Amino acid sequence: MHASLIYDLTLPLGPETIIYPGDLPPVIEQVSSLDSGDRLTSSHLSIGCHVGTHVDAPAHFLREGSTIDGLPLQCFCGPAIVIDMRGKRRIRESDVRDCSIPRNHHVLLKTDNSALLAAPPFAASYTYVEPAAAAYLCKLTPCSVGIDYYSFDPYESDDFPAHKILANHNLPAFVCLNLGAVPAGLYGFAGLPLLLERTEASPVRAIVWR
Repeated sequence: MHASLIYDLTLPLGPETIIYPGDLPPVIEQVSSLDSGDRLTSSHLSIGCHVGTHVDAPAHFLREGSTIDGLPLQCFCGPAIVIDMRGKRRIRESDVRDCSIPRNHHVLLKTDNSALLAAPPFAASYTYVEPAAAAYLCKLTPCSVGIDYYSFDPYESDDFPAHKILANHNLPAFVCLNLGAVPAGLYGFAGLPLLLERTEASPVRAIVWR
């Protein structure tokens, strides 16, 4: 990969990581230490699949949906477009229609949510995606869709319509992408999950470059 500029979109994992209500914060516990006279330093990580920057597979919302290990690698890397949607409380179909979104790209939505990622605790009044906007994006055959907070749907939603539209098109959904410092435009993208067997989500280390 040749790149003159790389942006890290990943939230640091630790006790201050913002978590979705009901999830547990990540725990990193040192189990041995050279400073304590042990032969080596070793740590234990305990983390939910939906904590911090992660990707949701269709199985998160569909009983028969693809799991992380059932999706091709093209779903997690390739050409991307970052779209600036700041100043909008919700993203409508007309908002995404007004953008020149190329086909077969990872579509990353930069909103005012990026500021929330740096300000614990969890904020329920985040920018979300209307179902019609999600459906329009699916017509562009994206490799994935991503956003800069924990959900594409409003917090009070019980049926997650935007998420389910993406899942029904077998699209992975990246969430908690820290896009605050990333200008709109075209990039290369990678958000590779752990190869977790029969699992509906995974933490990722997500980057864009150009």
